[in-house]
Amino acid sequence: MKSGHAPYRVYGLNQSFFTRKLTGYLDYKGIPWVLRRFGGLNPAITAAGWPGGIPAVQNPDGVFMWDSTAVIHHLELRFPERPVLPPYPVQRFLCYVIEDVADEWLYRAAVGSRWFFAENRAVGGYELAREISAEIPASCDQVLAMVRAHMTSSCPPMGVTEKSIGAWIDEVLKPWLRVLGAHLEQRPFLFGERPSLADFAVFGASAAHLLNDPLCRRWTEEEGPAVVKHAHRLLEPEPDTFGDWANPAELTESLIALLADLGRLYLPWVSRATVDGVGDLVFEQGPRTPVRATDFLIEARGILLTRYIEHRCEALDVVLDRAGILRYFADFVGHATSVPDYTAPPRPYLNRPFPAALP
Repeated sequence: MKSGHAPYRVYGLNQSFFTRKLTGYLDYKGIPWVLRRFGGLNPAITAAGWPGGIPAVQNPDGVFMWDSTAVIHHLELRFPERPVLPPYPVQRFLCYVIEDVADEWLYRAAVGSRWFFAENRAVGGYELAREISAEIPASCDQVLAMVRAHMTSSCPPMGVTEKSIGAWIDEVLKPWLRVLGAHLEQRPFLFGERPSLADFAVFGASAAHLLNDPLCRRWTEEEGPAVVKHAHRLLEPEPDTFGDWANPAELTESLIALLADLGRLYLPWVSRATVDGVGDLVFEQGPRTPVRATDFLIEARGILLTRYIEHRCEALDVVLDRAGILRYFADFVGHATSVPDYTAPPRPYLNRPFPAALP
């Protein structure tokens, strides 16, 4: 822990994807923090202009900020030791790509798996309600009923329903666990011997959902056991166990396979939806599902395309082409926007992938 620094207050929940993404980062960096259980009802945070995405963070000066990606970029400027962004252009852009996939795509499978499977709901849902009950004067069962109703009604706008959840598990989550696990069998972290921003996005999914909820835990152990080991490394990080970034010239076939998996469903959908406003998710066995792009997703995609332009080089295009996904970036550069300035504590107006006040 960094001595002499007052702690950051993280207003979130242990069963929250983005709370765990951020707290995993804080632990790794040795930045002091404390958790304050928060399901969206703190009036001081609302008064600060918070638009609804958990967690919110209060810095030692009392200033609130939010959006896990933006907060991490802000803290990287304040605490540059042990950086989480690879120094090489190709790896850095791929880091941004994998973080985007975790935040904007796997999040949907994680949330759906909790609320549409009774066994997961009985553990992850109840634990979530138990934490939220710290700020709601009601029984835990009453809070669970309220949260369940809210979250299940929030899932369809993300493209996740009771009819499609099976396809999300079989065609999105399990294949991802297989390719991710195969890559993590080759090295402890995505880009070498030390964690990147993308590792913390993956960790957020693991800590809050995939290692927490019973069915998800079994799927992860069966399909990608190295994903469990990856999460355990970041649950209790020890500084002397981290090494260097991988040689940028050594992009393994397992990483190419991981990137290629994005070209099956996510990149075709997000590329079209963020241009046309809506795009069809085309599962092999599940229903064809039109899903609208939120303003949040459109903004995130525009930032990612800007990063592609900034990092573009022959070596990067070769890697993306090998993975079969180059066109989803090169053909859409006209939709690039700009990268935000993270110098001040970030308070983006948009910080939700769907309209909800709970994780």
